[in-house]
Amino acid sequence: MFSQRDQLILEKVNEVREKGCRCGRIKMPAVKAVTWNDQLEYSALLHARDMKRHNYFGHYSKSGKDVGTRVEKIGYKWLVVGENLGEGQHSFEEVLNDWIKSSSHCEMLMDPRVTEMGVAKLDKYWVQHFGKPADPNKELIRQTQKRRRSRN
Repeated sequence: MFSQRDQLILEKVNEVREKGCRCGRIKMPAVKAVTWNDQLEYSALLHARDMKRHNYFGHYSKSGKDVGTRVEKIGYKWLVVGENLGEGQHSFEEVLNDWIKSSSHCEMLMDPRVTEMGVAKLDKYWVQHFGKPADPNKELIRQTQKRRRSRN
């Protein structure tokens, strides 16, 4: 459910994306704004819960699942997917600044291919999921072509 807090987070992320920023030694140009996606927020929350429950911090779950596998499990069909994690920051501004200071996190934040995001915080864990959804029409065509090839 999109909340006032989510709106503020989205605005902060889009401020950075629309201005461009420096990710390490690389000057990242401005990119299009992203929109909020409740499924990505939910997958971020599930990963934060898993990290808390199993007392770890990482991009792979204890069972070895990466972000792509985790978002697919909740029904998000994607072309591009990515994840930023934070631990111990007290505010979104603080975790956003830390992500900007980290080249790999900053590059994910500025990835022009992503169009949607969701963020969750649980206790000391921050999880940000990005995605670009798969076109359902293209997916249907791909599956049909795959079936035809398997018949031949």
